[in-house]
Amino acid sequence: MNPEINTEHTASWQLGRIIYESQNRQLQQGEQQLYLEPRQHKLLLVLLQHASQVVSREQLISSVWDGRIVSEGAINRAVSMLRKAFASLDPQTNYIETLPKLGYRLLPAATIIATGLPASRPAATGAIPHQRWFRLSGLAILLCSLAAWFLLSKTLPSLSAGNAEPHTGFNGRESQLSSNLAATALLYQRQTANGNYQIWLNTLADSQHHQLTKDNEDSRYPALSPDGSQFAFVRYTAGNKCQLVLQQITMPALITTEDNRRVLHQCPADNDPQLSWQADGQALFFRQRPDKTQPYQLHRLSMGSGVLHQLTLMPTNYSGLGDVALAPSATPGKLALLRYISTNASELQILNSNSGEIMHTQPLPVRANALAWYSDTMLLLSAGQTLYQYHIADASLSPLYHAADPINSFVVAGNSLYFSSTELSADIWQTDSQGTQAVRINSSRLDTMPRLSHDATQLAFLSTRHGHEQLWLQQPDGTERLLTELPGQPGFIRPEWSADDKQLLFSKDGAAYSVNIANAKLQTLLTADKQVGVVNWGPDSNSLLYSSQRDGDWQLWLYDILSKTEKKLTQQGGYSGRIWQGGLYFSKFHHDGLWYKDLRSGNEQLLLAQFDKINWLNWHIDQGQLYYYTPGQGIYRLNPANGDNTLHLTEPGRFIRHFNVRHNQTVFVRHNGVQGDIYRLPLSR
Repeated sequence: MNPEINTEHTASWQLGRIIYESQNRQLQQGEQQLYLEPRQHKLLLVLLQHASQVVSREQLISSVWDGRIVSEGAINRAVSMLRKAFASLDPQTNYIETLPKLGYRLLPAATIIATGLPASRPAATGAIPHQRWFRLSGLAILLCSLAAWFLLSKTLPSLSAGNAEPHTGFNGRESQLSSNLAATALLYQRQTANGNYQIWLNTLADSQHHQLTKDNEDSRYPALSPDGSQFAFVRYTAGNKCQLVLQQITMPALITTEDNRRVLHQCPADNDPQLSWQADGQALFFRQRPDKTQPYQLHRLSMGSGVLHQLTLMPTNYSGLGDVALAPSATPGKLALLRYISTNASELQILNSNSGEIMHTQPLPVRANALAWYSDTMLLLSAGQTLYQYHIADASLSPLYHAADPINSFVVAGNSLYFSSTELSADIWQTDSQGTQAVRINSSRLDTMPRLSHDATQLAFLSTRHGHEQLWLQQPDGTERLLTELPGQPGFIRPEWSADDKQLLFSKDGAAYSVNIANAKLQTLLTADKQVGVVNWGPDSNSLLYSSQRDGDWQLWLYDILSKTEKKLTQQGGYSGRIWQGGLYFSKFHHDGLWYKDLRSGNEQLLLAQFDKINWLNWHIDQGQLYYYTPGQGIYRLNPANGDNTLHLTEPGRFIRHFNVRHNQTVFVRHNGVQGDIYRLPLSR
């Protein structure tokens, strides 16, 4: 280590083509920027301190993990994440070299190009003696503690909500609300009969609603500018192309032509960007992902220069949806975001909206999906049917209002909060070998994820008829009964019958469970430390085939329930798998395709290239036939023995992608049309 370099206070480093500003954890190459998570930041600092030298794993554990015991997998993931950060800015250069059994080395020469403080700190005339420094530090800490105690001991003002009143009553669903700073207008999207979304403006003074985009284009995720003169939205074109578009608003508000529009950004396909303006109108924030296998991360687009900055970076071992919602504060400089953690939890972060520096982090015991600033000290957020208030000063979360249906978006406008809710219902349908279709399960609520027993006499499914997800069973005589509540907070699962039809298997929150059909007894088969993704039965009911990313990427494992031993079956990726006739059929998390691996020889091959990643949810084998789904077409039947591939069922209307086939019976889910309105909720303090 070079003792003259104090990287903690070094402002900027030149590494090959990349500049690293360590004070705000920012990597920059040209106009592209991204920000490192704290772990990757500390890792890079250690490599910088030992530039061109080999850094051992022991040194990394001492410096990056503060000497705590960590696995090799944790170190590998941290290094891999830092490599990915470099590669996203400069894919042609290898920045970190791995030396087997020795450690890691930073390859490009590291040069200090600017410093925030002198690199070395020799004793200087007038420097504070150590004892005096400690006394002053102790006094400062005491004063800060007293100040914090005084502030937090005072009762924080809470919000009260009145009665919600319907604000719209159109047929269909209104959603994705935004407002201008003056709170004189609402912007929202509405779906039409042809399936496209249009953007509408509601002027609150006269209660008029004006259509702003055309019926024949699909326009979504609108965000009204702070001054109300324009709005940004996402336009989807042929081939699922995604564009961020800026459109001027003329009054009276009319559908405009391309003359009043400007394309701001070409986003990757399969993106739902969720736009939001900076309070001064100088920037637009949105989420983006490279493809549907990657988590969403936040970006900032400068309206003046068009420069795009990535503000967030996922942790190395992250496997969720990413940054699901964002809200800039009314005063420029702060940005709140919600990050998906699990079906029962999320994380709130407050960032510096310019640098991406994390200013505040708080885990939340709810899966929040939308948020907004009420004031500089209070945030509002929604999770399911509940609206919460969050006080930043004491990190307290408390319910504010409970709606009749799930809240999908909301906006604060003056002393009112406008929210949109979604009324959902879905039925389970059945078709026989003759193609006759009929409703099998209908409760006026969400009945989903149907799974026929192997003899096709029983049907397991999920239902929200009691207000949350539960596992239900339709018995051979046609009667329905609640089989079990789900562990933890209620949430979505994917059930799987055992070969003898006596048990159902599912994973939830990283663990695997079975439920006995006869007595409804729930048993934990794999604990959450296994990080279970998708779980199926193995060759028999005494083994489990499951995916886990605890080694850094999703791989398939075979677990013996009786001996409690397991072995890893894949090395090059595996997410949803089934063992049939001595072979492993499986899909991968990051790639489309169905693979086959001979478990005797270890040979692996791509069996079917046109196999969408979403099939992890439903694909299965019945009577020697493999059933899977192709978006926009329907359910296909593949004969693995001879390669015959035929369309089994054309995609039904209003199809929710849940299906199952047993003994020539096919069950599938259709929604009954989505309805949703905007409501006005008065707020007071």
